[in-house]
Amino acid sequence: MKRSPKYVHGYIDRLGKARYYYKRTGCKPVPLHGLPWSPDFMAEYAAAHAAYEQPTAVPLGASRTIRGTLDAGLVRYYESASFLQLAKGTQGPHRSLLERWRKGHGNLPLRPLQSKHIQAFISKLGSPSVQRNMLRAIRHFTKFAKGAGLIDDDPAVSVTRAKMKKTGGFFTWTEDHVAKYEAQHPVGTKARLALALYLNLGVRKSDVVRVGPRYIRNGMLHNFLPKKGERTAGNRITVKLFEDTKAIIAATPVTGTETYLVTSFGKPFTANGFGNKMREWCDEAGLPECTSHGLRKLCLIRLAHAGYGAPQIAAVSGHKDLREIQLYIEQANREKMGIETSTAFEQAQIANKNLLTE
Repeated sequence: MKRSPKYVHGYIDRLGKARYYYKRTGCKPVPLHGLPWSPDFMAEYAAAHAAYEQPTAVPLGASRTIRGTLDAGLVRYYESASFLQLAKGTQGPHRSLLERWRKGHGNLPLRPLQSKHIQAFISKLGSPSVQRNMLRAIRHFTKFAKGAGLIDDDPAVSVTRAKMKKTGGFFTWTEDHVAKYEAQHPVGTKARLALALYLNLGVRKSDVVRVGPRYIRNGMLHNFLPKKGERTAGNRITVKLFEDTKAIIAATPVTGTETYLVTSFGKPFTANGFGNKMREWCDEAGLPECTSHGLRKLCLIRLAHAGYGAPQIAAVSGHKDLREIQLYIEQANREKMGIETSTAFEQAQIANKNLLTE
């Protein structure tokens, strides 16, 4: 069977109809009609591909902008290297947030923009997380605008936002969660293979879908550059595959030639697609609170409990900033000290009782 064109993803819907989409990171999936490689299908494919490769060829609304306004400034920003050098997965969310700001403010002059104007807009946003994301996008734009001479000073620098409650991030799996997941998904399933890769390599969702034979040398994930570090010269990692992991890979009937984890169509998962699949697998195991990223955290916690220091753990995780890893180590140390202290206290209590009864 001939493979579908690159970036085409298909599935069979509940009515038994085949559906196909052109899917790329940072853009909305584009539906394609007909069968792959047919003339009509390929015409739509070519149009979708061209629109993705040159998204700023004709900036939306460029012909209707008034010089010196926020509208005009955002059009220049979207065409700039400052914006285009952002990761594809960042461009979309940034643009969506800025368009929300632009609505109702786009026709206003940009140069007189002051901190109080941005502060008023930010403060009206209800969610602290939305405030954070919006301010981050606006600051990236105003930094560009100042550099381009569109404004004299950066008005976003002094803007504040509501503090976010510390939640500890993604829910961290426990050993009991792992046992429950393994009971539902035996060796030989893709779900079990995903678990093994996470707990062995400690990678992110964007990387577990890339791990495969092309990166394995002498039984190790060799010189692997995490996706997050591609634009920032991140740390490469070299991690040994456990014997258990090798056995699970060998026992999985279907794996890819480039990536171990593949879809039912035999293609590598996208990061978002895999996240949805992992959600299904966790739900099947009765673990609605668990997510794929929580497995990376469990891997790092295991390393911390084993007594490894921040540089050693970073050699596995790829972290450049050791402060985040230090949190795992401190948590592990507190747990260890708590157990040791309570055990010693219990022994002391027993000794005191024995003295009183003698």
